[in-house]
Amino acid sequence: MPLTRRRHVARTVNAKRKLFSEHERFRVAFELAGVGIGLVDQHGRFFEVNGHLAEMFGIPKSQLVGTSLGNLSVPEGDSRALNPTKTATNCSFGQLVFEKRFLSANGKVIWAEVSCRPGGGSTESPEFLVASFHDITERKFLQNALEKQASVDSLTTALNRLSFDDRAHGELQRSGRHGYKLSLVMADLDLFKAVNDNYGHTAGDHVLSVFGEITRSCLRTMDLFGRWGGEEFLILLPDTGPSGAKRVCERIRSALEAHDFPGGFKVTTSLGVASRRAGENFSSLLDRADAAMYQAKRDGRNRVYISLDDLRRESVRRPDRLGRLEMHWRKVYACGNPQIDAEHQQKFKIANRILAAMSSDPEGAAVGPLFEQLLTHIEEHFKHEEAFLEAIAYPQFEAHQQSHRNLLALANDFATRYRNKEITAGALFGFIIHDIVATHTMREDRKYYSWIKKVRPFGGKKRRSRTDDDGA
Repeated sequence: MPLTRRRHVARTVNAKRKLFSEHERFRVAFELAGVGIGLVDQHGRFFEVNGHLAEMFGIPKSQLVGTSLGNLSVPEGDSRALNPTKTATNCSFGQLVFEKRFLSANGKVIWAEVSCRPGGGSTESPEFLVASFHDITERKFLQNALEKQASVDSLTTALNRLSFDDRAHGELQRSGRHGYKLSLVMADLDLFKAVNDNYGHTAGDHVLSVFGEITRSCLRTMDLFGRWGGEEFLILLPDTGPSGAKRVCERIRSALEAHDFPGGFKVTTSLGVASRRAGENFSSLLDRADAAMYQAKRDGRNRVYISLDDLRRESVRRPDRLGRLEMHWRKVYACGNPQIDAEHQQKFKIANRILAAMSSDPEGAAVGPLFEQLLTHIEEHFKHEEAFLEAIAYPQFEAHQQSHRNLLALANDFATRYRNKEITAGALFGFIIHDIVATHTMREDRKYYSWIKKVRPFGGKKRRSRTDDDGA
């Protein structure tokens, strides 16, 4: 064989050996990595995974291949993971990192830090993505434990004063924004000093612990329970007026009164209720709840006190004709496009059905399916509206489209919280009235009405393009 030919063959063999060596090094690194790794195609599906990822989810590699990230199981109430290829493409940076809860095949909750980066092609148009899953479950549990320790009173497991104050202010803001009722309760254990003096501080601590257990058993998941100081406690009841708050307080009061403590002694509590008035801040509400609690003490202890003024205000707010209240569609709300206007009117009709359901069913059992119907309707409506706005070259199309995405994300969050009993039907309806109808339909949608007057959409002689001069 000529020397030149031998050199060419040698170079070819060396190149193949090098390529094979690089491939083997990749395979070794891929399989021995201390994190789960999956290669994701343009459709968001795994086309290759390592053993660590399969072990993390408890799913064989053969089953993970072909599965999309969005199909991985998540805890009930959590949203599915988005297609990382679409998300990464929409980002201006080459790497996407997020934390997400997943469920393994055996039902174990896994917290993972997911990092997606381009694996081929350009950053703007990658051929595939490399998704790495770092198990941060232990770190998350420790973090949650530390946060809980910092925000919860260790003896009663009620929120401490700082945490209650912070969360109560947020709840008052939501109450003002969505217009739902809210009540604050101040509870104080009667003659608690005598318990410490006669039975010792250990017995006193036991009383506080039992009171915390009794109170939490009488509350909903959305209610806030905090230790304000010593033997004083606060309870915040969202979407609850004076009468509802009194029923809750009576359950707490009677349960504590019936409890037999070791040593044969009894403990009672006095509770004062204040229901929030329009524009009232937390400090004022707290002062009124405190005054009501001291009035319960003066009236003989072991009782619930609500001011007559709060009860009178509640009776005024609850007219017998509540079921006939509804939102009315007016011509001024019309944009001029028949399909869009018809869908807006349908949105009003579904919202009115929710109001009627709340009037006939205070517990809100019929509200959930109606809200799901509303979600389905507005999602389809948004698609039609976006197609219409894009066709008429609305200059603020992208911003309006983003407002749709934000509202749908918020609506789905409200739906999840309602299903998990974290919010009431009243809070849900407040969101519908304020965010969906008032803010979006009456304010955001009306922004494009003036643009419609400048064009002839759907059937007109001329359809504007975004490059057309406004004076043309």
